[in-house]
Amino acid sequence: MKSDEVKEEKKKHGGFIKKILLVFLIIILVLLFVKFIFKGKDGQIVLKVKTSLEKIVEKSELETVDITYNVIAKKCKKNDDCDMSSNDINDFKYVVSCKGTITAGIDFKEVKVTVDDVKKQIVVEMPDATIKGEPNIGSIKFLNGNEVPADELPNARVLCQQTVMDKSKKDNKLIPSAKEQARVVLEEFYKKWIKAYDSSYEVVVR
Repeated sequence: MKSDEVKEEKKKHGGFIKKILLVFLIIILVLLFVKFIFKGKDGQIVLKVKTSLEKIVEKSELETVDITYNVIAKKCKKNDDCDMSSNDINDFKYVVSCKGTITAGIDFKEVKVTVDDVKKQIVVEMPDATIKGEPNIGSIKFLNGNEVPADELPNARVLCQQTVMDKSKKDNKLIPSAKEQARVVLEEFYKKWIKAYDSSYEVVVR
């Protein structure tokens, strides 16, 4: 079990690192462009930073956390009414072992940016993190496969999706982790931008 948790953790952080690198690549490319294009008065600079950042965030499809769960999904024999806590495989129509990947993060299009010229702050407000879409189901293995007809596979896949989704909703660390990683991405993103215009401004992400 500990081995599976380590693999899940590595996969989660591996996906996050790739997305951080993508963000930094966007920053570098745009900075090279605006360095020669946008040179205005102090008041205009802040407005241009805000507008440019909002446009990039609107186009962003970045997520923040991918995590894979290994689950055991059980199908009751009749009317979905059975003891799910039973470990006897014969109590169920079929039992499957499966893997499913959940993506969680914020909607970057809902990020709000305001400028406080008095406090000299760029204030970035984040929406709450949520689970994105349906679980992506990988391998499925029938634990009582000899007794299960082949045409039951699509139903088993749906059952796996439901089981993975249920597990992710009970994972108290998933959503907080997604929001924290989104905060890190946004903070680094905006700090790089504002440094190119006016380093006296502070970035506040909340």
